[in-house]
Amino acid sequence: MKRRTKVTLIVTSSVVAIALLAVTGVTTYQKMTHKSEATVKAGYQTYTVATSPDLSMSGKVIASKTQTLNIPTGKLQQINVNNGQTVKNGDILLTVTNTDMQEAIDNQNDMISKSNRAVNGAASALKSAQQSYNQADPESKVGLKDGIAQAQQAVTDANADAQDAQNKLVELQNKLNVNVTAPFDGIVSVDNNTKDGLPALTMNTTEKMLQATVSEYDYNKVHSGDKVTVSAIDGTPNQTTAIDKIDQIPAEQSKGTTYYPFSAHVNDSFLYGQSVKVKVPQNDLKVPSSAVYKGSLYKVIDGKASRINADVTKSGTSYIVKSGVAKDEKIVLNPDSHLKNGEKIND
Repeated sequence: MKRRTKVTLIVTSSVVAIALLAVTGVTTYQKMTHKSEATVKAGYQTYTVATSPDLSMSGKVIASKTQTLNIPTGKLQQINVNNGQTVKNGDILLTVTNTDMQEAIDNQNDMISKSNRAVNGAASALKSAQQSYNQADPESKVGLKDGIAQAQQAVTDANADAQDAQNKLVELQNKLNVNVTAPFDGIVSVDNNTKDGLPALTMNTTEKMLQATVSEYDYNKVHSGDKVTVSAIDGTPNQTTAIDKIDQIPAEQSKGTTYYPFSAHVNDSFLYGQSVKVKVPQNDLKVPSSAVYKGSLYKVIDGKASRINADVTKSGTSYIVKSGVAKDEKIVLNPDSHLKNGEKIND
């Protein structure tokens, strides 16, 4: 009985051991097979190289030059223009009577009256001196000569004072009515809703400009001379023009973001104050981060992967390509350590 039990235990242990070895072998094989399959990708994808999306922003159409005219204090005598009228440089826009100058003119007229009376008085004194001289005996005439000379000098001085007073009056009269003229060719805006009753005039050049801003994050993507597309909100009119300048001094700040103004000339199809859409094309080439493997790209040439040492710079989740590939060329999107140079790529 004991011998049979011992034999049974030995057989059972052997069977269990064999079974364990079998299970271990299968498990190991499955792991090795799974690992091998995990290292092999189903295939490589391609990506067509393209430029970065256009920068989009909004803007306004304004006059290239705007000037608010200085209207002198006084009473409006005449206005010669209407709101929105086109004028030429030097055209008289309105005339204002300077009420303060009128008071000075009245005072000057009083001065002229006094000067005229002084002239008349000096002339009478000279006439009297001459009559006295003519009627005097020869011995008395010697003493009267000095009186005649003094009277003649008084007449001369009085006439000079009277002439100065008259010249001053003319000068004041020329300042009585002040003409406000157009400083350049353009369109005049007239605002009659003012407190002093004198119209407010603003000159605008007929030349129109785009006024827009670019954020601090895109500032280096916009340059003077770059092409820019300007269009109305509904798409018409539409014009491609060039950026004239970009200011280095910011214009505004919104929620912590700084914006810098830039401008471009637009044609007469646009309206003053019109809201427009602005697009600035970007020429830099961008590729996804997954396309760059150890600093290299795999260009697809004749259906085969060709490794190139491209000049790339990290930019967010992408890379900017400075050299090595061109627009519309294809590259491998997901290269890895298994991709061989010259390997056929099935797109």
